[in-house]
Amino acid sequence: MDVVLEKKKSFKLSYLSLGGLLVIIFIVTWLSVRPTASARVDAADIWVGQIQQGNMQQSVSGFGTLKSKTTRLLTSYSNATVDEILLRPGSLVEPDSVILKLFDPELDQAVKNAQRTFKQSKNQYLQLEINQRRELLSEESALELLRSSLESAQLEVSAQNKLIEHGIVSNIDYQRSLLEERQLTRRLEIEQKRVGQLAELHQANLTIAHSNIQAQEEALALVEQAQERLVVTAGIAGVMQSLSVEIGQSVAAGQQLALVGSMEELYALITIPQSNMHHVEMNQTVSIDTRSGIIAGFVSRIEPLVTNGSIQVEVTLDGDLTENARPELNVAGKISTGTLKNVLYVQKPINSKPDSQGVLYRLDELGKTAVATTLHYGAETTDTIQIVSGAALNQRFILSDMSRWKDHTALSIVQ
Repeated sequence: MDVVLEKKKSFKLSYLSLGGLLVIIFIVTWLSVRPTASARVDAADIWVGQIQQGNMQQSVSGFGTLKSKTTRLLTSYSNATVDEILLRPGSLVEPDSVILKLFDPELDQAVKNAQRTFKQSKNQYLQLEINQRRELLSEESALELLRSSLESAQLEVSAQNKLIEHGIVSNIDYQRSLLEERQLTRRLEIEQKRVGQLAELHQANLTIAHSNIQAQEEALALVEQAQERLVVTAGIAGVMQSLSVEIGQSVAAGQQLALVGSMEELYALITIPQSNMHHVEMNQTVSIDTRSGIIAGFVSRIEPLVTNGSIQVEVTLDGDLTENARPELNVAGKISTGTLKNVLYVQKPINSKPDSQGVLYRLDELGKTAVATTLHYGAETTDTIQIVSGAALNQRFILSDMSRWKDHTALSIVQ
């Protein structure tokens, strides 16, 4: 009986020991995971900002490139092969700068044929002119003989006119002389007309031959111009923006070879996220950062199409260009979209978004403790964000990423 009593007592003591152990484990676990204000943060590891009040200049930022308003697209005028490339994209060029050279053996032969045909047409003109002069001289010689015959007949008629009165010359001989005179006179008139018409015909033939020379000259100039264009020059002063061919490549007539842009008139093409486009309007002022200075401008065109979640904005530059300004230069643009007057704002905290809520740790006056506080954000700029509610002027907040402390409502700041 005594043995039985000792066993029950031992059994009860085991249960008590096990229960105590479980309580101890629970307390330890709860103490290790419960939120506590005793979390310590080194002051050197945090970024602190102070609430300020004043005018807040809103802006939208984006990246893009400078473009040339005056560009020249260089194309091939004939089927050819790229023989030599002398300049590459980014090179500064003058109007006569040679970018590349093409080779076309068929065009070279066409030039030789055109030169030969042009020379032949000139020789034909000279030969025609010589033949016409010879023919005209022959006709004029015959005309001169006819004039002499007429003059001789006129003298005979004049002499017989005096002798017929004395009966020295018969009347029939006299009439024959008159008939010959009239016949020679008519022949002279006809021959003179014929010589005049011949001169007009000669002039017409020369005009036709001259037109043929001009046609052959134009044909020669055309193929010579095509041959000259095998040496591709920039055409304008500026910078070479792109090259579309390589050495040994065959190109067809009209194919793009290169693009040259002037450096005199530039504009900026900035890419803006679609989410920020509701702030952007025409004629808003823009600052273009070329990393060598700032160029002033204004929004002159907004692309209506959305590409990959972004919209392109064209900026007309009305300020002085920086020394490094050139086509295709990568730039950053900041569009001023308006001013919020007399508002609370702070430097933009990590992971903050406009028109949303966020939790920041507010420091006390001594900067020794920080309490989690919910803030309502408004509009943002490049580096600041508006505070709509949740904070007061001159209060200080931790702006750095504090996500690792999100389970703690209060923090101790270690100096």
